[in-house]
Amino acid sequence: MAVLSYDDIVRLIKKEEGILILNRRDKNISGLGYDLTIGFIRDADTGQVPETFAEDNNRYVLLSEHRYIVISKEFVYFSSQYMATLHSRGSYALKGIIVTSTTVDPNYAGCITGSLYICSPKDVYIKKDNSFATMVIHQLRTPTQKGLSRNEDGRLMDAQETFHSRYPNINADTIQAGDAYYGALRKQIEYEYMAARERMRAKSQAGAVVEAAPTQKDGGSRITFLIGNGFDINVGLNTRYSDFYPYFIKNYPDNLLAKNIEGNIEAWSDLELGIGKYTEKISLPDERNFEQYEKDLEECLADYLKEETYKINLREEGRKKQVGLIMLNSITNFYSHFPKIIEQDILRVLPVHPDERKYSFISFNYTDTLELCLKAAKEQDTGRQFRLEDVIHIHGTISDNMVLGVNDKNQIANKNFQRDIEKKELLIKEEINKSYKNSRIQEARAAIDDSSVICVFGMSIGETDKMWWQYIAKWLQCSEARKLVIFARDSEVARNSKYTNKCKRDMTERFKKNGDLIEVWNQVESRIHVEVNADIFSFELV
Repeated sequence: MAVLSYDDIVRLIKKEEGILILNRRDKNISGLGYDLTIGFIRDADTGQVPETFAEDNNRYVLLSEHRYIVISKEFVYFSSQYMATLHSRGSYALKGIIVTSTTVDPNYAGCITGSLYICSPKDVYIKKDNSFATMVIHQLRTPTQKGLSRNEDGRLMDAQETFHSRYPNINADTIQAGDAYYGALRKQIEYEYMAARERMRAKSQAGAVVEAAPTQKDGGSRITFLIGNGFDINVGLNTRYSDFYPYFIKNYPDNLLAKNIEGNIEAWSDLELGIGKYTEKISLPDERNFEQYEKDLEECLADYLKEETYKINLREEGRKKQVGLIMLNSITNFYSHFPKIIEQDILRVLPVHPDERKYSFISFNYTDTLELCLKAAKEQDTGRQFRLEDVIHIHGTISDNMVLGVNDKNQIANKNFQRDIEKKELLIKEEINKSYKNSRIQEARAAIDDSSVICVFGMSIGETDKMWWQYIAKWLQCSEARKLVIFARDSEVARNSKYTNKCKRDMTERFKKNGDLIEVWNQVESRIHVEVNADIFSFELV
């Protein structure tokens, strides 16, 4: 049996020959092995999470004289020719921390589980994401089919079952928490693991080297979410235009827009399109007052949305934690809501390691609901680091230059308004943004350009944001390694699933039309995936 050196480990991992270390950090490959990272830690007797604190942008765990169970961040696989032994790090020994020595058997697949013993009478602290043990990897002289323990039915035990068999007397809460951690991690990297095993099998059967497929061609490491009003509705806010109209009519009964809405609500199903169409009915004397009518409407809408957002309740820590975890899972595992074949198609264009993925957010809403949910997500200590960027409010916010209008002059029915520069700056979104001299459009376009996947949630793919559907359509045409994901909501489908395919067709047809893709549809159709009523962002805030 031979111990593998740094060069051996790097070569085998790169070529995927008998060893996989997923969710790894390459800097952790040492002269004689791999330094495993702490992912999960609990008190072995009570099941409690040790006290944590933050300092200098790092998180630390405070440990007292006791025994703790630790599970690695890394997911390890060894073929029948390799095994490993775990050794405590010298820096830990100096602190009075002993890591139990153990073996990782051939044919093993899973996270690495071990015990930490704190022998020091003084409390010690260790940095989260720190390495806790060195995994020294050995090559057997001859492959073995033995290794992992087997159940009574002869089935190979996976990491969870091994955890239970080695630590039968540990607190049930610790076991349950360990299962949850391991299960979530395995689900997150399941595609990566299965794809790598498939490539290894292909090499074995072909007897030749098969290069690992690139994770992306010329896509980026960024996933960008476009979030519309459906997000606010989904979390319990009454932010449909139909919810707002009674409030507007009550507070501005003399406003001509309010009067027209009251007498013909169906024609105003889309407020912005409704304004554009209504301009045709405005008489010359009223044209001078139109700006004030529109200003009243914007101010009233801002007041209404403020009242709605006051209903949000994230004061309770338990509730905030639940929202944060669901939010984080919805963002980082968005692809898991699709059938397996589509999930794998999406994952092909993403970086293999989740830690390398960046998440951008372009909100078409005026509220700060999305920020509140992202803040809750960022506060969750999951043992992983996710790069969640700040929200770009493409239409402004309640308190900062709301942009309410149509896509272009063709959506303004009044010909005089089409020629009037001031009216165009009042009604056309792009012109409004120019007049505000803000950089939102440039920031949003930069995020889109750098993305390999665009996810759309809570949006109708409507005409008033046509410029964005056209921009995304061009982005999609630039590379085969780009995917568009659309999450649709439909109450008819909720009542009767036979309408699912119709809803998907309607959504793709809308994107085809508003993205001006009719002539090149066959080039992009296979890279557009629609899912209806997916269980994503499933929480309420009120």
